[in-house]
Amino acid sequence: MASVWKSAVAALCGLTAGVAAQVQAADLAAPKVLPVEARAPDPLIGFSFGSRYQSDYNFRGISQSNLQGSYQTFFEAQFFNNFAYAGFATYQTRLPTRGDMEFDLVAGIRPTFGKFTFDLGILYYFYPREQRLFLADGVTPFTQANTDYYEAAFKGVYAATDALTLGANVFYSPSFLGTKAESTYVSGTAAYTLPATLFPWLPEAYAGGFSLSSEVGYFFLGAARSSAYTAFDQSIGRFASFDLPSYLYGNVGLSYTYKNIVLDVRFHDTDLTRRQCAVITGDFRQLTNGGFSKWCGDAIIGSITFQTSTASPGIYAEPGGLMNLFR
Repeated sequence: MASVWKSAVAALCGLTAGVAAQVQAADLAAPKVLPVEARAPDPLIGFSFGSRYQSDYNFRGISQSNLQGSYQTFFEAQFFNNFAYAGFATYQTRLPTRGDMEFDLVAGIRPTFGKFTFDLGILYYFYPREQRLFLADGVTPFTQANTDYYEAAFKGVYAATDALTLGANVFYSPSFLGTKAESTYVSGTAAYTLPATLFPWLPEAYAGGFSLSSEVGYFFLGAARSSAYTAFDQSIGRFASFDLPSYLYGNVGLSYTYKNIVLDVRFHDTDLTRRQCAVITGDFRQLTNGGFSKWCGDAIIGSITFQTSTASPGIYAEPGGLMNLFR
């Protein structure tokens, strides 16, 4: 399963200007907006990319790396001043199908209307080199043969103030993890930049990088109709479907950003029981521990992210900066 990072990261650039002008010295004041003939044209193509390490890859409240660390990367190409985009992301995983990587493809558009920004996209989750597991009889499948699937995504963000951002997300798939079960994930998000005055002991250049953010969502899951999730029903003469458990998910965390470096510590939780967790994840440990899984419980997860873009190169463009690692 993939992640609320299932969609790819793009850096946005803001410009502020303002000079007080007096009547007697109006000709000396800097203009707030450059005349059209003096402005550089908006780039037709831009890029953003980066890497991350998480102490546990958590996707909508469920561990994808067996409660262990995960290395991740992402790349995105942006067209027509970030109106359209296409990219990919990779995640280190430890899943029941023995795949050690998740590879996501993403594409879409990001129209903007005043304080509102929308994202309409499609995501494809690909798990290479999967191996199907069987029960002890060697015949009954325990996992899917192929868990690749896609989601349609709609995201909206409202910049309520300079410090507060609110968002809403909807993701839909006709066959979640290849189970042929319809899935819809809906969530609301909020992010608030903490004022620098809360950290008077820090130098001004470092005090403004703290923010609080949170997400609350519900994952609606339908009936699985694949052999790994169904049993033969003698009364109807065919395999019967099996309802996957829907669940509530939430996270809250504190982040610190300095140029292109983001440090984050976050608490995740769901209302899934350990038995429901075993059903939805296919955690193979349930075969020996009474049908339970720990992958969906409360978790505190830390991460460090390095990211940059052609719009905001930051430390990657400085002499001796991290860009040297890519040369």
